[in-house]
Amino acid sequence: MNLWQDGIVALLAAVGLASIIWTVVRAIVFAGPERRREIGFLLPAQGDGEHLEEQLGSLQALRQEYGAFGRALLVDCGLTEKGRALAEALVRKHRWAALCGRDEIGEYL
Repeated sequence: MNLWQDGIVALLAAVGLASIIWTVVRAIVFAGPERRREIGFLLPAQGDGEHLEEQLGSLQALRQEYGAFGRALLVDCGLTEKGRALAEALVRKHRWAALCGRDEIGEYL
């Protein structure tokens, strides 16, 4: 019985140590807000914007968990009226995203 207890304690210690190391590595690799502001993400939007909401949701998860980028640009690459309305609604919902035309990308970067 003592062998099982030692094994469980060793397993928990290994998991705890791995968690601490991962936290330190993540803090170093995905450093601070200065880096976040520098990096942008371009997302081409076209048609009715069928997958825009899903894509922005995935980007928001990356942004919150890893601080991977600062701003997402939805680039209008032929949106319909319905797609443009959806994109504008998503931009209002996600303040870190912006909608622009192809010729306006330089103003945001």
